[in-house]
Amino acid sequence: MSKEAILDTYSRAAQETLKDLCCGVDYREEFPPEDLGHIPDEVLERNYGCGIPSELKTLDPGRTVLDLGPGFGRDCFIAARKVGAQGQVFGLDMNEEMLRQAKRFQPQVAEALGYDNVRFIKGQFDVEIPLEADSIDVILSNCVNNLATDKETAYREMFRVLKPGSKLSFADIVSYQPLPLKLQQNERAWADCVAGVLSFQQLSERLNQAGFHGVTLTPLYLWSAGKQLLHNYFDLEGEGSSGKLSDQETQQVEEVRLYSVAIESFKPVVDPKGECFWKGQYAIFHGPGVSMQLDPDPDHVFQVGTLKEVCEKTAAILSSAPFRSHFTVFAPQGEVEPRVCLPEQQCC
Repeated sequence: MSKEAILDTYSRAAQETLKDLCCGVDYREEFPPEDLGHIPDEVLERNYGCGIPSELKTLDPGRTVLDLGPGFGRDCFIAARKVGAQGQVFGLDMNEEMLRQAKRFQPQVAEALGYDNVRFIKGQFDVEIPLEADSIDVILSNCVNNLATDKETAYREMFRVLKPGSKLSFADIVSYQPLPLKLQQNERAWADCVAGVLSFQQLSERLNQAGFHGVTLTPLYLWSAGKQLLHNYFDLEGEGSSGKLSDQETQQVEEVRLYSVAIESFKPVVDPKGECFWKGQYAIFHGPGVSMQLDPDPDHVFQVGTLKEVCEKTAAILSSAPFRSHFTVFAPQGEVEPRVCLPEQQCC
């Protein structure tokens, strides 16, 4: 039922501006005019989202980009200019009305740019992304990942289509702690980007379980708090309400804090499966901070300024973006007898 509520809400949002649907950032205040001049005002004004994916501002020419839930195509059209005629942008949406609107503006954008490198496709990223494995340089989304009803499949699919060493960059709503069950079960809250929200810890764990490394979550602002959620979803009678709350349930909802957060993570440059060896390589972490944990492996905690032996796979990861700016990896000194890195030794 939650997907039906999401489809219905965003179909209406494609036909009329729903000002309370999200708390979008005005891109005209965040991007220079040259990044937006080719985009129709109607696209910029239909601003559903909760932030800006960090990588959208720094995309390099020639990249292949996937935007999940593009709406009217705003982020796709910005990416189209940044990656240039040699780049490619895909916009994946399950909502036919949103896709129709995005395609309506596509010719106008292409004429302004002098090329058309955007392709809008229908699909559900929490079921299957209809793109080949290892084909995408950057995945973007803006307040969409929380709408995935099967987040395990969603992050697994994102990982599959990304090229090794490439980035997942999105803005989303994240909670300070796991949401109360009553809020998770509220259909109106699903469509409003609330009920499907994960906590900071849950989101980090899901990304790590999917295989992502270097997960960073940067809070941007407090998006909504408990009293507003009570008013929006539980003070109203009738359809969409989850019924009257007990005193304990009311308190649980009152304690909820939802933040707009910029999230980034990377697909490792090496396959974590298969044999791995210790070959006498060492790494040293330079900061920022006093330590960094690469992934859930307890042996992959690096203290600043401390030399630590690493296996060949970890050495390859730390020598690649985004970690190479924070680490120095040292090659073996002289001849070293390789040692098999066994699973019980917590090797990657």
